[in-house]
Amino acid sequence: MLLPVVVYFVLPSDKKRIRNLIMEGREAALNKDIDGVMRHVSYNYRDRYGFSYLYLKETFRNLFKRVDAFEIEIDSLRIKVDDRKAEARFNLVVKTIKDGTEGYLMGGEGFPESVVFTLEKEKMKWQVVETYLPTREGIDF
Repeated sequence: MLLPVVVYFVLPSDKKRIRNLIMEGREAALNKDIDGVMRHVSYNYRDRYGFSYLYLKETFRNLFKRVDAFEIEIDSLRIKVDDRKAEARFNLVVKTIKDGTEGYLMGGEGFPESVVFTLEKEKMKWQVVETYLPTREGIDF
């Protein structure tokens, strides 16, 4: 009888696991760690922009080679969990630094990019299966 109560309070909630996943991905990108970035992306990843897991990985690999450093701001994170599916919505600004010159990759000064991750639970852990960028379609949340 006591074990379920202990498990409930000791194990992190799905929302907390997803929040940690996003922050770990941010840290991996800051460190230009391709394996760390892709650790939480499903092999079944597909999005409306034509990206698959392998294409996304290659895109990050090329970006990490071209850029010296990143600044990444994640704001207004909201997570909705429904059994084995979840959605994480947040605002994102990604600034790149190359040869001392700064530029914006996503969002801009005072204009964050809206991002929606769709996640599924695979083998007892959450994985990103799709990314949607509503700001690019004129939609803001």
